[in-house]
Amino acid sequence: MLCYNITMNNNNIVLNILKKSTKGLSAYEILNKFQKYKKIQPMTVYRALKKLTNDGLIHKTNKNKTFHICNTSDTHDHNAILAICNDCGKTEELNTNLFSKIIKQVKSKSKFNFNNYNLEITTNCKECNS
Repeated sequence: MLCYNITMNNNNIVLNILKKSTKGLSAYEILNKFQKYKKIQPMTVYRALKKLTNDGLIHKTNKNKTFHICNTSDTHDHNAILAICNDCGKTEELNTNLFSKIIKQVKSKSKFNFNNYNLEITTNCKECNS
């Protein structure tokens, strides 16, 4: 059961819902958990998710449209690289240092600005692969 302080704002409640989850959640899954605490409209969740994403505290996958807590211990101002299982949807944030050399090479050969990017790698997790 989710328990929240009456003074917590919507962004903190959404963040805490994601922190307590063992898997990524869709916006409507977050809404359903939030409404157990307080009746709100879907736009309230969408606004909170947008703010948390912009602040770098959470990441959204494009493959399965779920939100995940940023699990890097350093600054939240970084580019997300997510590995997503094709079968079960399990998602893991990867260390961005692994890809820095590759991105630097792409950056030098491209007309795109790679200062702010998200990368998703779809594969199978170890549990689904066995």
